[in-house]
Amino acid sequence: MNWSRWRSNRFLVGTATSAAAVALIAVGVPAAAMAAHTGSHAGAGSGGPGYPPPGGIYKPFTNCPILNPLMKEGVSGSAVICSAGQVASGSITIGNITTPVIEPVDVQFGGVQTPNADFGGDWTTGINSFSGGILPPPAGLSAMLSTKPDQIPGTLTQKLGCPSTNKVVQSICVKAQNGTAKDNKAFALAQNAGQLTNFGLTTWTQRIKFKLINPLLGNTCYIGNNNQPVLVNPNITLGPNGQLNELMDPNPTKHPNTAVLQITGAVATDTTFTAPGVTGCGPGGAANIPVDEALDAGSGLPAASGVNSLTLNGTFSIADCFNTRNQANILLSAFKDSVGTTAGARASAHRIPFSQLHSTARHLGMGR
Repeated sequence: MNWSRWRSNRFLVGTATSAAAVALIAVGVPAAAMAAHTGSHAGAGSGGPGYPPPGGIYKPFTNCPILNPLMKEGVSGSAVICSAGQVASGSITIGNITTPVIEPVDVQFGGVQTPNADFGGDWTTGINSFSGGILPPPAGLSAMLSTKPDQIPGTLTQKLGCPSTNKVVQSICVKAQNGTAKDNKAFALAQNAGQLTNFGLTTWTQRIKFKLINPLLGNTCYIGNNNQPVLVNPNITLGPNGQLNELMDPNPTKHPNTAVLQITGAVATDTTFTAPGVTGCGPGGAANIPVDEALDAGSGLPAASGVNSLTLNGTFSIADCFNTRNQANILLSAFKDSVGTTAGARASAHRIPFSQLHSTARHLGMGR
């Protein structure tokens, strides 16, 4: 990426939209069971990420892997980023079930451009500058996404098709009908199921799985898993009131070429992903099979491409250092200096047209 050309042209547009895209990478993936704006920040305030919770323009970035040694491989001509996303509303349809996005979700990760990055493995499209350079929080891939369970519309007995001629399924039906209120409710929790790939500014591929939560279904009940994930391919656009903002570091002398790039009113959508059948639900072992099959029948699973859909609305940000050297150290210093400052403590802010994304990306060397 030719950052010197970017600085000479003052073209901070592409990075702003990149910022939105990268942040949405994680946030666009949360689906049905996950949810909305800021959730818990793993490690925040407990030393987990290796730095105190920042403030000012860096307030969202509480769990970036900025101390990951790979971040220091961002050498001259490349950049390091910390990404944070919050979804405020939306919905996801899997099979015949549409779940509103209500509960909070917070997504964080880092990124680095390494000199030898190239397409490989299952990263076959997108920007090869970032291939292999998306890094999870210090706690690992599972910490990329922090959320709470969302209630699935309807009841468990409806999803099981109660009453049932199968003894195992009917036993669960009876317990759900005669038990407490929570025994007949089902919740879904979206979890990371692997690394994100194919990052292409406003598109990417994300692996997720949905844990189905009910005391009668056991602890291993999922739609998708690490070996057979739901592969979501979100696409970002701006909503009617959305905008891109570039927020420059308030101390450009100490933190040169460092900014937060923010998109508000963004929309991530996907109607192409498939969803596998349910597995691991019920009392355990082979007895799970009829329960899995009953849930599949009640939920319309497996579901082919075109049946499922995802729409998520939110705000997404990237902290970006594109200096010619010491990018990771500069960004970490900016985080530390911001501790205790207010959100308004910034040197300057610029609004940027979303339409300039691709032309500016070419100037940045990111559109190849």
